[in-house]
Amino acid sequence: MKRKTIHRFIQRIPLIAMIFLFMPCHAQYQEKNEVSIFTGGGFSPLYYTLHNVPDSKFTSGFGGVAGLGYTFFFNNVIGIGTGAEIGLYNSKVKIGQFFDKYLSSDGEEGFEFRYTVNGYTEKQNLFAVQIPLFVQFQFPVFSDDHLTYFTLGGRVGFPFSSEYRSSSDSYTTSGYYSQYDVLLEAPVSQGFGVFHNRSYKDDLKLNHTFYMLSAEVGMKWLVSDHFSLYTGIYFDYSVSDVYQNKQYDPFLKYSATDPTAFSNLSILQSRYYQDNNPSSFTGRIFPHALGIKIRLSFRIPNKGSCCF
Repeated sequence: MKRKTIHRFIQRIPLIAMIFLFMPCHAQYQEKNEVSIFTGGGFSPLYYTLHNVPDSKFTSGFGGVAGLGYTFFFNNVIGIGTGAEIGLYNSKVKIGQFFDKYLSSDGEEGFEFRYTVNGYTEKQNLFAVQIPLFVQFQFPVFSDDHLTYFTLGGRVGFPFSSEYRSSSDSYTTSGYYSQYDVLLEAPVSQGFGVFHNRSYKDDLKLNHTFYMLSAEVGMKWLVSDHFSLYTGIYFDYSVSDVYQNKQYDPFLKYSATDPTAFSNLSILQSRYYQDNNPSSFTGRIFPHALGIKIRLSFRIPNKGSCCF
């Protein structure tokens, strides 16, 4: 009896092999590898809070993201992806008035440099290289040619360029010499007086790696057998400070060699005077993003499939 059973099984091996061989062709074929190019844009601020700075207003700026992606699908529903991209973040702040004072030197004697800034505006931007890692879920809606998708994951960001541009209606400066109990509000040639329409730009010191939580949801349109078009909404939320080695210096720099030059720092990295104590303008700085993304993907044919 056992020999007959074994003999029948051996006779059916070719049929079983044929069933397994052609099973992928009978099922809906799914290429496992997908490469893509994408771009997007929307609100992308360098978000920070102002420390009780009077008469101030923070405005979220517009930015965007562009890059290349790769997704490996385990099946028709679930995949895991990564890639490389560049993100742009922008913000702007306006402050009606603030002041500060600190000890300095005119090259011969020490004095207390005092200044008031009126009508101040500053714009900041950050470019970062970002590495995403996400899980993608997708399923048909209405027909097999239209899929709803959503991704969950995160990003690691590496700042490579950051800058600020500032402008002021006026600076009002003076020098107090305690040894003579004299407050000098002139001459202008020594950096004391009123200076109108000042502007300055310089690099920011935002060079710390940051980490973001990310999500995206939208539609995946199957344009052809191998091409798809994604349209979706993305959201990135930073959980780490991009400026961690904090150093807050006086906003306006007095130079004995060029007293009227008046270079200034960004408010992100400087201080002002309030309640008889120096205080930083801002605290932690977080890149965030909320926008619309378009992605064109190409599904690489699986050469191991019997269909090819």
